Formats: sequence, C-alpha cells, structure tokens
Amino acid sequence: MATRIDQHIKEQIVAAWKEAPRGHKTAVVGKWAAMLGVDYGTVYRLLPTNRQRKKGERKHADIEEVARTIAIIKNSPPDHRGVISTKDAMDIALINNQIPQGYADVCYSSIDRVIRDLGLNTKRRRVERFQAEFPNEMHHVDASTSNCFYIAKALPDGDFLLRLHRGNKDYKNKPIPVDGLRPWIYGMTDDHSGCHCCRYVAAKGENARHNMEFLCWAWWEQPEKCFWGVPSHPSGKRGKIKGDHGPMMESPEAKDFFERCGVDIDPSTPLNKDAHGKIERPWRTLWQKFELPFFAMTDWRHYEITMTELNNQLMNYSTAYNEMKHRFERKLSRRQAWERISRHGGVVILPNDALETIAKSNIERTVGQDGVFWMDNEPYEVKGLHDARVKVYVGIYDKKVVVQDLRDGQRYEVEAFTPNRLGEYRTNPETGQQQMRKEAAKMEGVTIPLYSAEGRAALAAPAPAMETTTSARKVIKMRTRVKETLVLENPLNLDRYNTVDDALKELQTLAGYFLSPAERVEVGRLIRENGMSRRFVAELAGDIQAEQMQVAM
Repeated sequence: MATRIDQHIKEQIVAAWKEAPRGHKTAVVGKWAAMLGVDYGTVYRLLPTNRQRKKGERKHADIEEVARTIAIIKNSPPDHRGVISTKDAMDIALINNQIPQGYADVCYSSIDRVIRDLGLNTKRRRVERFQAEFPNEMHHVDASTSNCFYIAKALPDGDFLLRLHRGNKDYKNKPIPVDGLRPWIYGMTDDHSGCHCCRYVAAKGENARHNMEFLCWAWWEQPEKCFWGVPSHPSGKRGKIKGDHGPMMESPEAKDFFERCGVDIDPSTPLNKDAHGKIERPWRTLWQKFELPFFAMTDWRHYEITMTELNNQLMNYSTAYNEMKHRFERKLSRRQAWERISRHGGVVILPNDALETIAKSNIERTVGQDGVFWMDNEPYEVKGLHDARVKVYVGIYDKKVVVQDLRDGQRYEVEAFTPNRLGEYRTNPETGQQQMRKEAAKMEGVTIPLYSAEGRAALAAPAPAMETTTSARKVIKMRTRVKETLVLENPLNLDRYNTVDDALKELQTLAGYFLSPAERVEVGRLIRENGMSRRFVAELAGDIQAEQMQVAM
C-alpha cells in the first residue's frame, strides 16, 4: 500500500533539496527516504526537477511496422491454442527475412512495448447488444449435458434415477452405467424478454428427435410455464428460431416442420458462442443456482432423485428465473416483458397434434407393376397405384408411411406387403385404357370412314352454333371462420386435396352447382382455411344442395 506523505513534510523536503549544494542533493533525497521508510523514487518524484520525460520515444523509424509483423506471427495459432512468445516470434521473423536483420540486437521487451502502444495485444473486442422488438419474435434453442448429475439406474416405469458426481475441473463427462445414457438439458430463450424454459431428458447424445419433442413442449401452452407460442411477428412476417449447427438445424424433417409453422431459421456461425449468448449464458446460471445447491444435501454422495422430480423442481427454478429483472428494462421482470405480447396481437399456438405431422420426406422410390416398392430391405404395398415414381413420407413418431405420386401429387396409403397364398387370387380394377377398349367393342353408329368423300365434306362444313342456357344464380354467403391456432399441413394425411382447383371441381360435382368467379374465390379461401379437407368439401356440398332445394321450393 502506498505511503501518504503530508503536505508540510513535502514542503520541508523540497526546501532542503533546494538548499543543498551541487553534489549533495542525492544524499538529501536518500536521507528523507530513510526517515519516511519509503524508497528513493517516491521522494524523488516530489521534487520540481523540471525534466521532460522521453519515455516511449522511437529510436527506429520502422519499429512499428516490425512490431506489427511480429504480432502477426505471434497470433498464428488458433484462438484456443494461445500465442507464440515475442522472442520466438522475433526469431521466426529474422530466420524468414520478414524483418530487417538489424533487429537481432533489439530486446524483445521493446517490441512488446510497441505492440502494447499500438493496441495489437487487446484480446477482447467491443460487442454489440441486440434484442428482438417484440416477444416471441425470435427464440434461441440449445442443448447441453448436465454439469453435476449422471444417470445411475433405469426404473421399471420408464423413469430414471440420477445421482450427483463430484467430477473434475473443466471436465463435464460423468459415469454412464445405464446403456451409455447421459442427462441432457434442452432449453429455449425468448430473445425479447429473456424468458427461459428447459427440461432434462435421458439420451446418448443430442439428437433431432429429442430436439423436436422439446420444441413442441416449449411451444405448447401449459399452466406452469411462463411463456409459450410459435415465433411470429405482429406485422405478419415470419418468426425466427436460432440455434447452433446441431442435429435439429441440419435435419430435413425439422426444416420442413419450421416451414409449415411459418418460422425461418436465423443463420448462425459455427463455434461462435457470442452469437448464442442468450441461450449459452443461462446454462452457467442453471448449473450454479439449480444444480450446485444439491451438494448441500446431507451425504450428497448417496443422494438420489428421479428425472421426473428433477424436472418438477427445474420448472420451479425456471419460474423464479423468469421473475428476475429484464436485462435492459430493470423495472420489469422477464415474465412481465413477455406478457406484453397481448398488446401485439397475442400468441400463435401450436396445435396438439404437431408431432404427428413431422415426417421424413427425402426418399424417392419406384412402385412396380405389382404396386410394391422396397425401403430399408422391407417390401411395401401401395393401395391403388402401380408403375409410378413416388415420394415417400415416413412418420417420425407413429411410423406411418404414405407415398405421393410425383406426376399429379396424389397421396396413397401404404401397408406392409404380404404375397397371396397359393390358390388365393385378388382382382384389381381395370385401367382406363382397358375400360375404353371394352366400350369400343360395344360402340354403334360409326359407319363413315375418316378419309371418305362424305367424311371430308362433313369436316369441311361449318359447325352449327351450340345452344347455351343461362339461369340466374343465387350468390350464397359463406360464414366467416376465425383462425385461432396454427393450422399445420400434415404430409401423412390422406383426407385432403392437393390443389384448390381439385377441391372446387369435386365440390361442383357433388353439389350439382357451378360457382361464379367471385364464388370460386370465396369458397377457395374457405377450403384453404380448413386444410384442403375432403370432409369439409363434402359437408359444404351438402349445405349448397340444401340451400338450392329451399330456393326451388
């Protein structure tokens, strides 16, 4: 600690130093330093010597450029490997003629000082903070292994028993006595409010399946959760989701699911944790505030807890975490900041059957003449289709298989193929060409050859005008439907039309009524709102028929 010298003592020191003759001033300074118990330099700095300090004056004109070259060599290794020492960097530069050979006699500490003066040794750069303008505009997702727990036993009811592990510094791996399973934590953070939710799962590693299950759980409305909903924007723009380049973000099934949810994947840079700080930082808080307190339990080495109970306590922790202050608006909690979503149109809720719509769709196969195709060394039979190139949809969770004809987009049901037993026969519907050949054999009244004189004269004669009948059409006003939850297209659903035109054509056939252009626009909108459902079209055709009967009466 620095010694404080009173002002009147300073004045005595200066007066004694000025009165001392030339050659004795140094002795005066040493005497006062010994009396006060301080070093010589402390007393000397009090004296009015009026000398200008020349610290840092460059003796070599090009030393700054040399220092820059050496700094480049120092920082050649990757970031996590550290830097080369200045002396070794100087030797490398001299050997490879990157700097003048005259610098061989310059001390490396002088180069260090110039590097410091130029700011070339600064390790931390300025960062920019960003925040979404609205709640649920962007969500951050990530997964991490538990810092303190490991899975000790699998229970008969499908649950797991967890224990604490002492571990080693900077080494998170734990024992894996149960089929290589580890406790993984999946988490999601709202960019605007900072609200966070998470839960534990048992898995061998991070995978897309658990990611999607957690994401749907996080987006579903539940009483104990502080926030929920699919990312969206009040203006109608698509919401965003941000994560690292893990299994979920690289999965074609997840990308298709996000596309149907109206959510865009925000691009990320691999291994750039700064961009993911809003989801990475809560892990450190969770380990410190949630997992570490378990070590305070009496005889923690034998403490056990089920994963279900651990998740229940984790939910209580998340509730308390979301009641903490917002990062910028210190008068609001994270929960209060998220609840402002009601001012901007509310929450877009994910339907309860969202998981059932997730399907693998990157498979194409050829259906043979027998209506069979092979996948994963297993034969499958397509009902009502043969000799066609198809796209195969496989349900991720219910393993349902559906194929889509690449020619017209029609979807068909698929089941496991079983060959007929000996003596068992099944007939299939005739093709259109076969039916036409039978009809051609029965056709009558065709007696004039194509190239006869009579036939040529008939083709050259002007065609008679066709009579058309017009009747007044009554415009039927359709009831307005309100969209309350997100409607997801299910690629495994056979009860839907491929296009609006197909649905309108079927509607007019069932109802026996032709729609005007204005009616086609209105009815097409209603069909799209109801997911292109065949059942809705059939019910709508029945309503139109009933309305027409009332008009006729």
